[in-house]
Amino acid sequence: MKDQFVEQARDVIEAVLREQYADAALSVLALGPEVDGDGDEFLWVRLVYDGAPGTLDTDMTIKLNRFLQSRFEEAKVAVPPVLSFVDRSDLD
Repeated sequence: MKDQFVEQARDVIEAVLREQYADAALSVLALGPEVDGDGDEFLWVRLVYDGAPGTLDTDMTIKLNRFLQSRFEEAKVAVPPVLSFVDRSDLD
């Protein structure tokens, strides 16, 4: 995966977080290309959230993933995102 796609993906992710998930206090911790066991590329997206327990629920994380996939397609980012979440308090 080319670096330009990673930067383009970061821009898309940050825009989606600002537009749709500002209340959840989500931000990009890290992202990078990966290859699964079948040789398919994907973008591993590590998001950090700042909030009380229960800030993230299953519906919200699934909707975020689907929304990112559609925005990736619009932006011609040809790899699917795989999301993981970490609480900011776990980073300290």
